[in-house]
Amino acid sequence: MTLERHSGEWTYDPEAGAAYVYLRGPVPAGGAARTVPVDALVNLDYDPEGRVIGIEIIAKWPEAPEETTP
Repeated sequence: MTLERHSGEWTYDPEAGAAYVYLRGPVPAGGAARTVPVDALVNLDYDPEGRVIGIEIIAKWPEAPEETTP
């Protein structure tokens, strides 16, 4: 099996509590031809040719622990 390497990008919106993984470069607003929910926390976006172009993951990031100074 040969693996292909692709540069990827992801974003996180703390207000929405959601991360988005871009699989084929930036997806403009309204650029997905359809969105298919996988479950309550994951959605797949498809382009017009039926390829997955992005993954939305709905989950709040854990709060970073506060650092204390001795």
